[in-house]
Amino acid sequence: MTASLRAAVVGYGYFGRFHARHYQENPGATLVLVSDRDPARRAAAAEERGVETVADHRDLIGRVDLVSIVVPTSVHHAVARDLIDAGIHVLIEKPIAADLAQGEDLVRLADERGVILQVGHIERHSAAYRALSPRLSRPLYIESERISPYKPRATDVDVVLDLMIHDIDLVIGMVGSRVVSADAIGAPVLTGTADLANARIAFENGVVATVTASRVSHKTERMVRVFQRDSYIVCDFANLRLTEIRRDPDAPVGNNPLEGLALETVNIPRQDSLANEIAEFLSCIREKRRPVVDGRVGCEALRVANMIKESMAERRRLIEHGAGLGV
Repeated sequence: MTASLRAAVVGYGYFGRFHARHYQENPGATLVLVSDRDPARRAAAAEERGVETVADHRDLIGRVDLVSIVVPTSVHHAVARDLIDAGIHVLIEKPIAADLAQGEDLVRLADERGVILQVGHIERHSAAYRALSPRLSRPLYIESERISPYKPRATDVDVVLDLMIHDIDLVIGMVGSRVVSADAIGAPVLTGTADLANARIAFENGVVATVTASRVSHKTERMVRVFQRDSYIVCDFANLRLTEIRRDPDAPVGNNPLEGLALETVNIPRQDSLANEIAEFLSCIREKRRPVVDGRVGCEALRVANMIKESMAERRRLIEHGAGLGV
């Protein structure tokens, strides 16, 4: 496959605009269509990108090779299923679907049709994660914090599916083991669903991760801390800075606990995470290989997110019934 891949974007909202721009900037693709049910958004796409627009995503069938789906989570399954069934490669924004059964259905269908199904867990393609990943050996404990000011978008889902799912996917990728339990608490603040949440995630291999997400903070912060044998790593995803304190495993153990410690701080060169993500999507299509974040990985992140949501709901029921959990 040497010709430029014909690309389309379904959903020309805030993030869909970035997808469209990156397809136009990538030499391996040609943006040929944008689909959106909103006439104003279609007009904006025609003006900004200079491409044909359609209201119905099914009108893309037979005209494109691949599609980015950037629509509300509630319609991910319906839109993706139509396009996958038609043999179109799909990059679907996170989460893969509104529920696990829908996600698994998309995975099965993609396998049957032989198409690439990639899920937009964009942090796997960030400069920060690419700097952190080679330094991981065997994490023992992970802390992740993702907080940001309120933005009136993605309010069709709670903070777990809006923000926390990014870090759920990251810790799953870092640990490489199956999640066996999750204990969580969350609270609605400005919307009808949880706007902040904290979860303790336990893995089959004994690793534990605590993950905090909030969309009602006064500041933006995205930090990951990894504790492993002979090493402590702090990665600032927002400010692109990584600090590692590492102990020489061959250093003699004496009275000074700081003996043999070395501190390294790295300023991480900036990269465009979405450009990296789309470049991998195009590469996987051409090379017929599985993406780093394929449908199965997306389903696992959703499975864990559901465990967290169920724990939050149970904790809230206990509080409402006066069980007095002391939290």
